[in-house]
Amino acid sequence: MRTRHILAAAVLMLLAGCGPDTTSTPEPAPATPAAKPLDARRVLTKLKAADVGVTGGTIQDENTDPNNLLGRPGGYTSRASADLPGGRRDEPVHSINRGLVVEVFPTADDADRRAEYIQTVTKGMPLLPAEYHYRADAGRVLVRVSGLVKPSRAAKVAAAVADL
Repeated sequence: MRTRHILAAAVLMLLAGCGPDTTSTPEPAPATPAAKPLDARRVLTKLKAADVGVTGGTIQDENTDPNNLLGRPGGYTSRASADLPGGRRDEPVHSINRGLVVEVFPTADDADRRAEYIQTVTKGMPLLPAEYHYRADAGRVLVRVSGLVKPSRAAKVAAAVADL
């Protein structure tokens, strides 16, 4: 009798090991495509779509960059400028005084240095209007709004930049 119990237990153990494997590893979720990094053209397009008052707009290249920073070490990788209400339309087309400039840098540190430089220069020269600065794309994008633009308009730009 005892032998039968041992034999039955052995058969049960063997049968338990013959079933399908239910401990399989789940398939990993498909990777979501990485967001395409922003450039000045895309930022300008998104700001126009946000209806914050941006009109016109030009994309600078190395021949039209007023600061000669495009593509240079420590400089930006793309730059665009546009008009905002309150800006001076009689200024050169690439000027911050027309309302808005977008500068995109390789790193947030490069954008930080540029923003700090601009703030230092404008504080030291009272004839230059102050600027509002807003950041996007992990700090790589510097959106500059002329101090000639009313604070309420600049706040709309800030909200749109926060949504980029």
